Parts: sequence; structure tokens; C-alpha cells
Amino acid sequence: MNSLIENATGGNTLPFGDDALQLLLAHTFADIPEAVVVADANRHIILVNNALVSLFRYSREELIGLSTAELYEDTADFREQGRKRFNRNAQGPHEAYLMRYRRKDGSVFDGETIGGRIPASDASGVLYLGIIRDLSGRVASEKALHGLHEITSNPELSFAQRRTAILELGCKHFGMPIGIVSRIDGDRYEIIDAVDRTESLEAGQVFDLPETYCCNMLVEDGPYAVDRTGESALCNHPCYQRFALESYIGAPLKIDGETIGTLNFSSTSPTGEFTQNDLDLIGMFSQWLNHELLRERDLAELQRAHDQLKQLATLDELTGLGNRRLIAQQFEREIERGRRYARALSVVVVDFDNFKRLNDRHGHAVGDRALKLFAELAKSTLRGADAIGRWGGEEFILLLPDTAGASAMITVERLLGRVRAAGLEVNGENVPFTASAGVTTTLCDEPPEIVIDRADKALYEAKAQGRDRAVRSESTLG
Repeated sequence: MNSLIENATGGNTLPFGDDALQLLLAHTFADIPEAVVVADANRHIILVNNALVSLFRYSREELIGLSTAELYEDTADFREQGRKRFNRNAQGPHEAYLMRYRRKDGSVFDGETIGGRIPASDASGVLYLGIIRDLSGRVASEKALHGLHEITSNPELSFAQRRTAILELGCKHFGMPIGIVSRIDGDRYEIIDAVDRTESLEAGQVFDLPETYCCNMLVEDGPYAVDRTGESALCNHPCYQRFALESYIGAPLKIDGETIGTLNFSSTSPTGEFTQNDLDLIGMFSQWLNHELLRERDLAELQRAHDQLKQLATLDELTGLGNRRLIAQQFEREIERGRRYARALSVVVVDFDNFKRLNDRHGHAVGDRALKLFAELAKSTLRGADAIGRWGGEEFILLLPDTAGASAMITVERLLGRVRAAGLEVNGENVPFTASAGVTTTLCDEPPEIVIDRADKALYEAKAQGRDRAVRSESTLG
């Protein structure tokens, strides 16, 4: 028992001669998680437990005999607590209060404290007891959560910027240089976002999942942390062998109950043993990131749906070609481009021959087949830079940029020849299928409606000449 007392007091005995009190204090407080200090009437330290030595980062020998004023960040607080609690006349009950303390290395922390006078067996003597619970972790966590809320509620940040900000916040809070958001697909581990002050990792890198600490975390299916990996069973882990990461903390990212990736932070230096508070915090970080990823997915799906609706609004459902609205917009753009660069634009109006008769004799289903067939033949005949749209009914518009009239005629006649050769087969009978076209060319110095009108007149001339042919407008260039 005497050795226990000597260990708790640094070799000094209490000056009150009450061995029972010495033994009780030393034995009771030696290994509790809260930091305990006992001071004499002059408020000089006479007993500390292991937790206080660890918390304030002094040796036990340095603490014994030290004035408790050295433990306060502000000596004014030391004096104020002397008036309130640590004096011969102070009475209970001992209530918890918050105080800011200073460690030997100058760092400060918030501590929840219970303290006051303990009368000694000698009526003239007095002891002062202080029990301190370190709240720095909780306060830091509250600050981190506040920062997380500010990031995720900032409408000016994009999803990618928010993810990066979350990683930077986590690196700062956990004191680690590496923060990663990963995507997991089977055994494939891909870095999606990374903050890495060591410059060894970056977005886009891919690893085998079993070669990462995240594999161990996924086995736990929840927050997971390890420190001083080189001194643990993980010293032979592929991740330690490759990157020598001493500390790691991470949590899974899930959408609809399915693990899609991880959020993790790591360091090549030990950062100290992780607490339950740390695990709770990384869990909260991952939950917030889950919400971000889910919201990003929902918005992406909404955007895709919007794009599909927009596409449907500009495409002809039957042929898959651009509708009148889209081809008109393309026409405007080509006119503007041709005007800017002084380029010719050939415009073609195509109309089926005797289409009403085809529908009346063979039904609208056959007419629809004819429209689809023409669309396929036109798309395979035209260049990538050309455009085609359904203008209405059986009438189509072709836009041929950087094309003079003679070249346009060659293209159109090739298309009409393919239509003629394809024909339509109805109930084993070959049904003639032809089209006529009007061609004109513009230097893009006139309104689109003037150009269309000129192409229309050429089309009417083609019909008048017997159909199944292309006619160029007399004012066509080239």
C-alpha cells in the first residue's frame, strides 16, 4: 500500500498524518479516467492521478509541489476560484463548472471541473480536491459539426466543392494530412475526391480493396479507427507496407442500404488513440456525405429527366429526326455561322411524291414506314456536319453547311436515288416510293424564311417536271 501512495504523491507524504485519507485518495483516484488533483492549503499540488499526468503532459515529479495556478490558462481564473471554492471557509455542494486550462506545452483545453475543500482529520488542516474532465474533444466535435453544417448549407458551393471542403474540415479536425472519398465496386477501390498534403494520392487512382484499411472498416460495417499501425497486427497489411500509414479513421458511405464507398482520413504519423467521440464524429461526417451524395444523385436524375423531356420537345417521335423547332434553331445558327465566316449554306426541301395516295391505298402504317425509311437513308447519306429535320407531314429540311449548289445537287440526287431503289414492300408487292427536292444556296446574308421560300419554289418546279427529281433555284449560287 505504501508503494501505491508513493506512486500517487511522487514520493511525498501528505502533511496531515492521516494515513487512511492518503490511502483512500490514492487508491480511489489512481486509475479513473478523469484527471484528479489534490492540493494543500496553499494550493500547491500534493497528489495527482495518472489521468492528470497524461492530460497536462507534465511528469509526476514536475507536478508535485507545483502551484495549481500553473494549470490555469488565466491566473485571474485561479484567483476567482480561490475566492469561490478553494478557501478554508468554502462550503459544499460541489457543482460542476467549465474552466480553461493550460498544458505544459502551452496548449489549452476546456475542462468540466468539480472542486472544493476537503477538511482533513486535523481541524486546522485543509485539502483542496479538483476533478477535471477534458471537454476539448467534445468542443472540437461541436466546432466540426458546426463547420460541416456551414459547408453543406452553402448554396454557392458545388457538390464537388462541398466534398472537398468536408475533407479539408476532417483533416483539420483529426490532425491528419490525407482525406479521401472513395467509390467501391466489388474489390475495386477508386479515389473520387482527395485532399493529400503528402502529394502521394489523387482522384482517379484505383487500388484493390483488400490492400486498403477500408477493407477492415467494411468488415466492421461502421466507423473504424486504428493508431500506431506499425505496432499492431496490421503492420504486415499491404496498405502499411506501401504507404506506412500509422493512423486511420473511416466510415462507410451508403445509399439505400448499399455500401457505395468510404470516407476516411489517414496519416503516416501516429495521432493518438481514437475515442468513441472520434468514431461518432466520423459516423456523422459519413451520414452528412451520404445525404450529399443522395441529393447529388437525385438532382442528376432530375437533370437527366429534364434533358430527356427537352430532347423529346425537339425530336420527331416517329423518325427520331429533329422536329420543326429544332431544325429552325439549327437553321438560325448555321445562318449566323455562315455570315460570320462568309461561308455558303445549301438548303434542301424534300417532299414525298404521292404520299396521300400511299396512305389511302395501303394505310397510315405503311406511310409511317416510308417516313422512317427516308430518315434512315438520309442520316446514312449526309455528312456529320449536315442537319436534317422533319418540317411537317412528309416534308423535310436538309442543311448542308459549306456546300455550294452543285455539290448540294450531287448529295440530294444520291439520296433520291437511294429512296427510289429502296422502295416499299407491302404484302409481297413492291410499292413505288419516290421523293422530290428543291435546292437553293445562300451566302447567309438573308433571313431563313427567304431561303426556305426559294427552296419551296424549286420543289414545286420539281413536282411540275414530273416528280422524283431535284431542282435548283435559279438564284442558287455555285
